[in-house]
Amino acid sequence: MANIKPRCEGDPVGGPETHPDLYACVAANPVFAGLSQPALLDVLGAARLRSVPVGGAIVRQGDEAGMFGVIFSGRAKMVQVTQDGRQVLLRYIVSDQEFGLIAALHGFTYPLTLEAVEVCQVLCWPGARLAEFFARYPQVSLNALHIMVIRNQELQARYRELLTDRVEQRLARALLRLASIAGEDVEAGRLITLSLTRESLAELIGATLYTVSRTLSQWEQAGHVQSRRERIMLRRPAALEQLAGEVDELTQACLAPCALAELMVTRRHVLA
Repeated sequence: MANIKPRCEGDPVGGPETHPDLYACVAANPVFAGLSQPALLDVLGAARLRSVPVGGAIVRQGDEAGMFGVIFSGRAKMVQVTQDGRQVLLRYIVSDQEFGLIAALHGFTYPLTLEAVEVCQVLCWPGARLAEFFARYPQVSLNALHIMVIRNQELQARYRELLTDRVEQRLARALLRLASIAGEDVEAGRLITLSLTRESLAELIGATLYTVSRTLSQWEQAGHVQSRRERIMLRRPAALEQLAGEVDELTQACLAPCALAELMVTRRHVLA
């Protein structure tokens, strides 16, 4: 069966007067960092806004990469199916984060599926339009290259963690990262508001279900965390930070799109 090319369908987006929140979302995204207001208005005017229900695929692994997007609201997970049919959770993305830069290049397919874990509102552009932005606004091309370099460095850091760090360190870091992007302060600690099974945590850090379950049980007995009904609360984040050890500053900055934009601008000034 031929691969499907996802179409950028949805409602047209008005200007900042009618949708200032959509304009702010585009302006804050690192792909479009440094653009002038007229350029941002041009980008926003080409966007479409689509709604994706819980469990729906925003993009699907193996389909032709034909759409670039930014999550305006909601959260989604990146999953990949291996050759032997296993599904592996790679990461979560949240509002204001982008996906699908590969769509600007002809002839590529999506390497993973992006699945909505909440109802998602997605700003999207056809890949051909993103390629036009690369040509029209060189800053967008530089931003995209910078993002891919940083993501590659993040991937290398994660791979190094997998080879050299204990499961306890990787699990503590994963929980702290998730609490950073999807956490809510409550009376007893910081609640990760994503639905998290122990299986998904094991996939996320490259460990066995048995090891993750045993470690979480030990941490619950020690009062570090509390888990129930696919929710995990960090009761003693400082204890987890100690268990996690030193965290790569770059990896931590990559969690949030605004932090990534700041990191890009800072490095640009340093290089200048």
